[in-house]
Amino acid sequence: MKDKYDDKDLQRIYDGKYFSTRSRPPMWIRRGEFIIEKFHPKTVLDIGCAYGELVKALNDMSVEAYGIDGSDYAINNSDPSIKSKLFKVNLNSDPFPFDDKTFDVVGSFYSVEHIHDIDFFAKELHRTLKDNGIAWFLTPNEGLEGRNETDVFTNKFEDWKKIFEERNFKVTKFSPHEMMALHGKLGKFKFYYWPKSLQNIIKRVAYDYSNRKMKDASFILTKN
Repeated sequence: MKDKYDDKDLQRIYDGKYFSTRSRPPMWIRRGEFIIEKFHPKTVLDIGCAYGELVKALNDMSVEAYGIDGSDYAINNSDPSIKSKLFKVNLNSDPFPFDDKTFDVVGSFYSVEHIHDIDFFAKELHRTLKDNGIAWFLTPNEGLEGRNETDVFTNKFEDWKKIFEERNFKVTKFSPHEMMALHGKLGKFKFYYWPKSLQNIIKRVAYDYSNRKMKDASFILTKN
C-alpha cells in the first residue's frame, strides 16, 4: 500500500463500482434534519461527500452546505442543482477551498479512515472550522486489523482521541441515537406516540444494540 494516494489512485479506487451501493437519499435527508435539530448551523461542510446527498438535503432545508471529495466519478454524478457546491479535493494534499473559520459544522461520515496524511487534514479542518464550531465524525471503530486499500487509517476511538488531541482539538464521544426513526422496524411498537424523553431512551437502547454489529465510533471535535 502506498504512503499517500495521488489522483490516479483516487480515480482508480473510488470509481463507479465503489459507489454503486452508496446512494441512500432518505438516510441523508434524516441526517440533515438531525444536524439542524442538534447543532442549528448556518454553514456546513461534508468531507467525503460522495454524490453530495447530504449537501443537497441541507441546502433544500435552507442551510448553506458544501461538500468535498476526491472522486471524479462521485462529483460528476451528483445532482445538477448542487454541483457548484461540491469540490474535488485530495484530502491528503489539497487545501480545502474555503476561507478560514467558514463552517459551524463539519461532518466526516466514514471518510477519515480513508486519509493517509492526518497532519495535513487536521490543519485544514482546524483552519476552516469556526472557533465555536463542531466537527462530527462517524468512522468504523477498528484498529490496525481493519486497514485495507480503501480504509487506510482505521483506528479505535481511544486512538482517534489521542490523534486529534495532539492536533489542537478536544474530543468527546457523541451518541447520534436521536437521529433514529421509530417508524421503521420499531413501528409496530408505536413508540412514536410516547413522550419525547422516553422516545430518546428507546432510541439510545436501539442505537447501542445496532452498533454492536456496526461497531462505529461517533465523536465530536471542538477547537482548543
